[in-house]
Amino acid sequence: MYFNEEKFIRIIVTAGPTIEPIDPVRFISNRSTGVMGYKIAEEALARGHRVTLISGPVKIAPPKAQKFIQIETAEELLAALKKEIKSSDCLIMSAAVSDFRPRKISAKKIKRNNKLSMVLLPNKDILRELTGLKKRNLFIGFSLETENMVNNSYHKLKNKNLDFIVANSVTKQHNPFGNNKLDVNIIGRNKEILKIRKKSKAFIAHVLLDKVEKLWYLRNNN
Repeated sequence: MYFNEEKFIRIIVTAGPTIEPIDPVRFISNRSTGVMGYKIAEEALARGHRVTLISGPVKIAPPKAQKFIQIETAEELLAALKKEIKSSDCLIMSAAVSDFRPRKISAKKIKRNNKLSMVLLPNKDILRELTGLKKRNLFIGFSLETENMVNNSYHKLKNKNLDFIVANSVTKQHNPFGNNKLDVNIIGRNKEILKIRKKSKAFIAHVLLDKVEKLWYLRNNN
């Protein structure tokens, strides 16, 4: 389902990891490469939508989105989203946000010692923080699980008031990072599941945008 130039959707796509500094040269992060988010942004642009891409540090050249915002930390991502969400129709939250940050950031490089203890504090739940700004916006989330993928992902969908969620797993047999083909379940609010098996991230982005367009059309033509 392709929209014409007059019916574009204003879409925010978040991509890549966030990083939380420990000292000037070290940080806490995750294995996200940003490929999924960038493929979603490319697909949305190809369909004529207006895209704001907010990205953590990745090794990918960004597509020519209407707006490109680079962030590093979870706090920076939340601040950017609070600013941009007011002029958007849809948020696709594919960024892998670090759940924790160091309580104290050293101003100098920490020298090698026999032991190093670090206190970690939880970062804010970004989608929960944005719930009050959701209004008529579509919110799409991603979930990466090592067990109970469907149930854990559905709980996340309900807890964060999402319209649907893309559930993925990481196991010894299934590496979701980079350009690997994926097995994902797209789960809706009534726990309906669309299963996608061994497909590229570009293919998943295409299916995802089909669902976004259909839901947006239904919501705004009733």
